[in-house]
Amino acid sequence: MNVQTLKLLVPVVAVTMQMNAASTIIPPFLNELSIPVAALGTLISLGPIFTLLSRLPVGLVYGPARARWLIVGTLLMTGVTVYSYSLAVNDVTFGVAHSLNGLAMGAVTTLYMAFFVDSLPAGENRNHAMGYYVGSLAVGYSTGGFLGGFFADHFGYRATFQAAALLSLIPIVLMWLLGGSSGEGRGKLREKPKLTSRETLRALMQPEMAIVVIVALFLNLSHQMTGVFISLYGLAVGMSLTQIGIIRAAYAGCNAITRPISGHVVDKVGHRWLSYFGLPLQSVIIMLIPLFTGFGAVLAVYVLVGFTRAVVIVANTVGLVQEVPENKVPRGVATGIFNAAGDLGNILGPALGGFIAQATSLRSVFVLGPLGSTVFFLLVAWATRRKSK
Repeated sequence: MNVQTLKLLVPVVAVTMQMNAASTIIPPFLNELSIPVAALGTLISLGPIFTLLSRLPVGLVYGPARARWLIVGTLLMTGVTVYSYSLAVNDVTFGVAHSLNGLAMGAVTTLYMAFFVDSLPAGENRNHAMGYYVGSLAVGYSTGGFLGGFFADHFGYRATFQAAALLSLIPIVLMWLLGGSSGEGRGKLREKPKLTSRETLRALMQPEMAIVVIVALFLNLSHQMTGVFISLYGLAVGMSLTQIGIIRAAYAGCNAITRPISGHVVDKVGHRWLSYFGLPLQSVIIMLIPLFTGFGAVLAVYVLVGFTRAVVIVANTVGLVQEVPENKVPRGVATGIFNAAGDLGNILGPALGGFIAQATSLRSVFVLGPLGSTVFFLLVAWATRRKSK
């Protein structure tokens, strides 16, 4: 890995630490506020809804020359909104805080992904670099998940939100220590492709890009559904918040180890096959969770879920880079569309999980959710491939 690439990965870790420290304790925090499980899922979906709304506008205003200032501004917004969680006292105040946080998180993640790709040094293998990128996300998620659960157990939910808010200061400082990036220089020399909205839409609707989009959607739907309700399931079977944090940290830690290696696997196997077979396999493993109540057993199953997700997410991210040439679709727009598909999955996952839990039981979320999402994924993938012939 090039030293410049390594420097670009450090802010990613800090941002994702903050995100997962907060998300780990949000479900039990809402449960403590006596919010019904169906409403809980809907409330959590508000964040991804507003994240989705921010993706395309931010992608359109992105430019290498002004990226640094845009990223710093959105990082300040994330810190303020995470702190505002500690002030929530009911569903309305939480909903406002979570919606604003969704806007901020959508903006900073869209901007930084485009900034990262544009700033890669000459000669860096992009397949491997994207594996390192998503691996760094997993490092942040792993650390944040553990710290969120641990702090909440010892200091309470509100103090944990306030501490997590301070993490925004780390990537802000790091952005200026990175120095000038090669992406900024290239941005001044490279003429921006001039596309009409119709041409851009036509390029994004190509079958190859469509597959990347639906994989991102269903991958995140499954991820969010299990991620939100594993916390409530853990509490229901007698686990502590620290144990729940360890489960989520191990899940993300598995991703951190597997994702960088997955870049090499994708080179050998190909991203399409890994995407098609990885998602159904992940669903089968998730369906094993309700069979166990012990901490060790649930931890082992959830780590396996993390392993399969790691492979699929790297394969799909590589698909984005390979299938969408920048001379057809601007980098900011492409990453906005890609992340928007994941946001839609983030919206549907908690909402559908809450509905299933309310209508049936908490255990059913881990059976009906992945089973239904896999069936729909296979149907949509089949229809997309058939249309391309």
